[in-house]
Amino acid sequence: MNIKEQLGLRIKELRLKNGLKQSELAEKVNIATKHQSCIETGKNYPSADLIEKYARAFNLEPAEIFNVSHKKEIDLIAKEINCMLKNANEDELRLIYKLIKSVIE
Repeated sequence: MNIKEQLGLRIKELRLKNGLKQSELAEKVNIATKHQSCIETGKNYPSADLIEKYARAFNLEPAEIFNVSHKKEIDLIAKEINCMLKNANEDELRLIYKLIKSVIE
């Protein structure tokens, strides 16, 4: 994974930890939602000014935005799973249930 992808994941993790949708964070830092998506997927790299805006939005020091060596916290993983489940259709939910049941049992 390259640095753009790592930084994008870090920003996504901070966004989810703060309970924000991509569009909400994009509005807070004054960028388009599409640009926010591209940053989170590592397609685009945020400018120094944008890093400062992220830091203000997350109430962090700018250097903390670059803390890409951490592991996902369990509550962040749970939030991501819940988000995926909310967007799943009935057939997907049935399959997910079977998979979880087979893993846990």
